[in-house]
Amino acid sequence: MMKRLIGFLFGFATMVMVFGAIYVAASIYDQSDKFVVEPYFLRTSVQSSDLPGLPKSLSEVGKRKMRDWLIQKYVTEYFYIVPDEENIDRRTVARYNPPMYIMSSPAAFREWTENIVPEMRKMAESGVRRTVTVFNEIFKPDQSDYWRVDYELKTWYNPNDMSESPEITRGTMYLDIGTDMHVGQIGDVKQPIDNVQEALRHGIDPAVVFVFTVQRFLDEKK
Repeated sequence: MMKRLIGFLFGFATMVMVFGAIYVAASIYDQSDKFVVEPYFLRTSVQSSDLPGLPKSLSEVGKRKMRDWLIQKYVTEYFYIVPDEENIDRRTVARYNPPMYIMSSPAAFREWTENIVPEMRKMAESGVRRTVTVFNEIFKPDQSDYWRVDYELKTWYNPNDMSESPEITRGTMYLDIGTDMHVGQIGDVKQPIDNVQEALRHGIDPAVVFVFTVQRFLDEKK
């Protein structure tokens, strides 16, 4: 009698565990239909052609924010270095319509190419990489024609050395950008606004579709 009772209880417990295992497995399987995939986009480039979605309009961004972005773009183009001599060529040869050429007056572009670029070229040939960050508020002091821009440079001198810490330097640039800034210019040709979108679709740097010209600049290293 006792053996039959033990056998019954053992069989019942086994049956409960089997049904429990089936229920857990079924629950897990059923949950697979309830998963939700939320897509995220990574910003891979500053180029509009490499970004998802439509660019914001000028009215959405605001003239002040757009001005700050263009100033940041200019300072970045002025300083950044990648270990590629051809990159320097593309940024300094006028026929390529590089941002520095389009965003600078002839005198400012000539000063940059004659006084700044030679050292940058040597650094690029040596494998140097340099990044640029603009920090603090961009503003124009009272009774001044120049906008003040504080920047930080991080420079790596040894290519492929993952243990190298960058050299960090800071400075301040003063830019005379005048008062005329609006959408509608590609190179030296005035463009209607509908052609600006077409230019962006062809991968032209978004910065060059604005009337934005640095007339003069001063750079103070700290």
